[in-house]
Amino acid sequence: MFKIQYKSKPAESFEYANTALEISKRINFLQGEATAYNNLGVYYKQKGDYDKALRNYKLAFNLYDSLDHKEGVGKSLSNIGNIYSINQDFERALDYYTDAKQIFEELKDSPKLLRILNNIGNIYLDQGQELEAENYYRQVLHIYEQNPEQSSLFDPYSNIGKIYFNRQEYDSALYYFNKSLKKEEASDNKFGVSAALVKIARLHNARGSHLAAKNAALDAVDIASDIYAKPILLDAYSTLAEVYLHLEDLENSYVYMNQYHIMNDSLFNEKSRRAIAELEKSIELEQKEKEIALLKKESEIKNLQYQNSRLYTFGSVAFSVLLLALAIISFLKFKQNRKAKALLEFQNQQILKSKQAIEIQKMKLESWNQNITDSIEYAKSIQEGIMNKNNFKENIPSSFVFYKPKDIVSGDFYWYSRQTGCDILALIDCTGHGVAGAFMTVIANATMNQIVNEEQETEPHRILAKLDVKVMEILKQKEITTSSHSMDVALCKIDYENKLVTFSGAKRPLYLVENNKLKEFKGNNFTVGEYFNSPDKKFTFQEIDIEENQTFFLSSDGFADQFGINTQKKYLRKRFKSLLENISNKSLPEQQKSLELEMKRWQGEMEQTDDMLVIGFRV
Repeated sequence: MFKIQYKSKPAESFEYANTALEISKRINFLQGEATAYNNLGVYYKQKGDYDKALRNYKLAFNLYDSLDHKEGVGKSLSNIGNIYSINQDFERALDYYTDAKQIFEELKDSPKLLRILNNIGNIYLDQGQELEAENYYRQVLHIYEQNPEQSSLFDPYSNIGKIYFNRQEYDSALYYFNKSLKKEEASDNKFGVSAALVKIARLHNARGSHLAAKNAALDAVDIASDIYAKPILLDAYSTLAEVYLHLEDLENSYVYMNQYHIMNDSLFNEKSRRAIAELEKSIELEQKEKEIALLKKESEIKNLQYQNSRLYTFGSVAFSVLLLALAIISFLKFKQNRKAKALLEFQNQQILKSKQAIEIQKMKLESWNQNITDSIEYAKSIQEGIMNKNNFKENIPSSFVFYKPKDIVSGDFYWYSRQTGCDILALIDCTGHGVAGAFMTVIANATMNQIVNEEQETEPHRILAKLDVKVMEILKQKEITTSSHSMDVALCKIDYENKLVTFSGAKRPLYLVENNKLKEFKGNNFTVGEYFNSPDKKFTFQEIDIEENQTFFLSSDGFADQFGINTQKKYLRKRFKSLLENISNKSLPEQQKSLELEMKRWQGEMEQTDDMLVIGFRV
């Protein structure tokens, strides 16, 4: 009933949603409760009460998520994204939209997918990225035109019209705005009708047809007033104020500008009232404090007047005593200064001796530090030599390696070997970074050489199993059960004869991007070389058919865990996966450059959090 009424009779729809919520709570019907919260969120959003809308949307999301109700989760994510978009928190809005888009694509829900694509387009348009916005709007229009049940789908015309309006192509913009109006009228959506009329009024005003603009805007006010749609009324009042100004009707221009300010204040008056109340309270308290201070001052003056009369009597005696006291104090001060001067000279001698000792110690430390740095630089050359001598880039030319250690040496490295009919490639993220992490990479490299090159093992899940056992033996992990030395591994076998990529992972995934869509193949949820948390391990494997236009990515967690200079938050895997999708059509060298530029932009002057390693290749 809410869906039937909320567009044309919002007040009745609000009662239906409240009643549904009460009944659902009474009978413990969680899905009904979630739907009721979502509907209340829709109502409050249309009314412009965004705080209440967001609160209800999040309550709906929590319930849908607890029920594993995919459609409800996607719908809630989309609605939460809408509120963040309205509040111009575009980054957070885009995160929610992206999650919702993935769910609706899985469910093949065209109506909701249309709204999400449209909302993402709105984000790009609000950020001034018009071409990206138009791309999403065109996707929406294409899906809409291919669907036989158009009346039940989201209006795709309005935003295309906005693009043309921004380009001042007013005929094309009016064509799409009129199509939007007809669709909203056909579905009896008063919110949509009034919003479309405001857009048409603005267009007429921009091209100089001020009378037509006035009529459209007045119609919008009539409809939006019936449903008390504050955001739409706000736009309509602003448009009418400008139209009447062009018509040189200053009285009406003032009336509607005043209406605009009243409506604008009503949208945010709750915060204003709180601020004013706090200010009044502060002023009242300050006034009371001033009154108390004034009374105290008057009392002090009276006391002083009384005391002055007594002090005058004893003044001469006190003056004599004061002179005597000053003489005694001056003598004592003279003796104290002589003693302090002698002590200061002694301390200066001690400080000079200490300074000389510190200078000697500093020279020793600088020498030791230089020796350590030279050693670490030599270790770096060894580590890079281990990775470069394996001929990975020569044997797989369609590849790149983005490598950025946190310190001089790294706990991240890659290992490669060419075997009969196949290649073995591993990305290994060892515990820690710097010298400790680099030491673990030496162990991993030697062990991988033994397992693959000497023992001729080429199946990824068996390689990981053997690597796990050998690392535990080397580090005596079963004896030192609280040790945390381990390795996260992403391991691929590229089988050229059978055209297969076989993947096994220990807490690291393989990403495959094909036709601009990313698919994640997750590894097992335990690390290599760790015993006390997961003594019983069984590594699994996944096979992927090799086809054209595929790009494979392996990465450590360093890129996603880096904090940003502007947000003070991590980059996160969701944003990282989106970046891989966006750059997948570029050449491999260009992809490496894109990763470098993106990390430079994101990190800025922030300290690097961890070692970073990303490998991309095409077969």
